Amino acid sequence: MGPLSQEQLRLGRIGYLNVLPIYYPLESGIVSHNFEIVSGTPSFLNGLMARGDLDLSVVSSIEYARHPERYFILPDLSISCRGAVKSVLLLSRNPIDQLDGETILVSSQSHTSVALLKILLSLFLGKKAVFEPASCTEALERGKQPVAFLAIGDEALRLRHHPEYPYQWDLGQVWREWTGLPFVFALWVIQRQAVERWNGRLAPAIRSLSSAKKWGRTHLNEICLQATGENILDIEELHAYYDCLGYNLDSDEQRGLELFYRCLHRIEEIGEVPGLEIYSISEHSGGSFQPIERFNFPLNGAMLFNQTN
Repeated sequence: MGPLSQEQLRLGRIGYLNVLPIYYPLESGIVSHNFEIVSGTPSFLNGLMARGDLDLSVVSSIEYARHPERYFILPDLSISCRGAVKSVLLLSRNPIDQLDGETILVSSQSHTSVALLKILLSLFLGKKAVFEPASCTEALERGKQPVAFLAIGDEALRLRHHPEYPYQWDLGQVWREWTGLPFVFALWVIQRQAVERWNGRLAPAIRSLSSAKKWGRTHLNEICLQATGENILDIEELHAYYDCLGYNLDSDEQRGLELFYRCLHRIEEIGEVPGLEIYSISEHSGGSFQPIERFNFPLNGAMLFNQTN
């Protein structure tokens, strides 16, 4: 193995259209970087990060909640929405409020989306359902006709107009209407061990990600042209899709994330509510990272828990 300076950071990449504005500038050479990029589903990347096989990655936001001791959150990066997200959909044959006790097929590719559905059914509607992990597309192709299914990512974009499932929840929209806050589906995190190992030499990597996000968000026409190659959406639909997505992690996104974590604790998906430990490049330490103090925002959604008590 060569000197540390010659090594590449292993960076995880979700294989969905929603990350294209950040990864296309990196993979095409528009933004220089020192990453080895590894692609996979959100759950696959969560597993690689949990085992320490990646240095940094986009991960489901629930992964940080389950293992905050392993990670620092990278600054000002997320996959989020302030309303409809279009790619996290509950599709049902019956009205959503009639799903109490029913079995819902759920994608095994995103733990965050499944947890969000549990929260919305339990705390928002006061309903319970049975969740069965499955590939929604494969189930439908085999002739299985579930009462309802949760589809995410590119699968949701393909199935969103299924004629036999007229009732639909866009989970980003429902969360927004319920809480008034954005929902953060994914974060970029870095292993704490990687921070120690690289000892302050991570600043160029974070700047590359920041530059890629800036380029991608200001060149959406090119991003959409690239995305048409997946044959999922046409160019107008792609523009509408990317307009729904946010890639920042501002104070509103942080408040939404913290409320999500409180809801996870409420439904006993996590043992305690983690603080958000975010790293930023210090101007006074030669480009190393310094932790920002844990945020403790007052949450407008605190009264939501009273609705189902």
